[in-house]
Amino acid sequence: MNYTTTLNSKPEPYARKPISSSMYKSTLIATLLCSLLSAHALTANAVTAPAKPAAAATPDVGAAAFREGNFSLAFQDWSTRAASGEAAAQHNLGTLYMSGKGPDKDEAKAMEWFGKAAASGYASSQFNLAEGYRLGIGVEKDMAQAISWYQKAAAQGLASAQVTLGICHEMGLGVPKDMEQANKLYRAAADQQDAEGQFRLARIFALGLGTEVDQRVANIYAAQAAGQGHPQALTYLATQYLSGASMPRDVNLAIHLLAQAARQGHARAFAWLGNVYSEGNGIAADLPRAYLYFSIADRLDTNKEMQDMPNKQKLGLAFRLKTEEIQQAMTLASEWKLGNLPPRLVLPVLNTNQAKPEIYRGEVYYLKN
Repeated sequence: MNYTTTLNSKPEPYARKPISSSMYKSTLIATLLCSLLSAHALTANAVTAPAKPAAAATPDVGAAAFREGNFSLAFQDWSTRAASGEAAAQHNLGTLYMSGKGPDKDEAKAMEWFGKAAASGYASSQFNLAEGYRLGIGVEKDMAQAISWYQKAAAQGLASAQVTLGICHEMGLGVPKDMEQANKLYRAAADQQDAEGQFRLARIFALGLGTEVDQRVANIYAAQAAGQGHPQALTYLATQYLSGASMPRDVNLAIHLLAQAARQGHARAFAWLGNVYSEGNGIAADLPRAYLYFSIADRLDTNKEMQDMPNKQKLGLAFRLKTEEIQQAMTLASEWKLGNLPPRLVLPVLNTNQAKPEIYRGEVYYLKN
């Protein structure tokens, strides 16, 4: 299920000539296809997300205690409520067991409480139970059960379930491959302003998956997701501004977008920054800085989704750098922490008159010229 290709397939990783249109086509596809299974909806973290207690008829002492970090009191209050059959309390109690806040971590008990709330129709618990069955967390893996609970949560309009079920239909995980159904589910999530749903629709229109290719619509959905800080969408939108094929070319804006994604730890954003500074693509080339960004990308790409491309780029650049420049870059790369801007990056001034994607509203989707 690895759909990734290398970000930069050029044999000379340190070449300074402008990136060709054919190269951009291949690298944009790589950006869109990378990490298909890395959505927020398809990780164990989705199960352990902090509780968001629903409104109750009486004051929710547990919710207030949870917000204040008093997990012991939250556990006590929600245990009482859960025993009386309150679905929201059952869900929150499951979250405490899953996260280890309050009682000791117990995945089996967490799934037991999610199951009780799910049986009462609590959508978030239905999703968490589905995740448990898909991943084998607290229960035996059972994809049929997972799909069943995803469907129940998606039918109630839970965006994370709609996106996850859409991925299952797109990839044929537990259900037959069905791009039409996947598209419907992604759109349902996107209509709720879900960033992952918006980005997946961007992929759909950019690659023509089950529909006609429409780059303008793809850019609009990508811009919506990027506006919510979605790292893959930020990176993809940056590639559009770098290429100038479907958007007015704006290298400065691309760097701003990549910086936002990079500070979230998105390896591909660092790799694109490395490309920008190694190529001198619209700005002055800076090979030590490119080496630095490729080093961070290599460190972050733990699953080798980019097929070791950052490391290969580093090797190519090393022949043109001084030993002290490499050592300094490696030191800065090791010191970089999640949440910080890329080291040595000075954000360029933006052109405030640059055309931007129009926000999607109903059937109106276009770009200002």
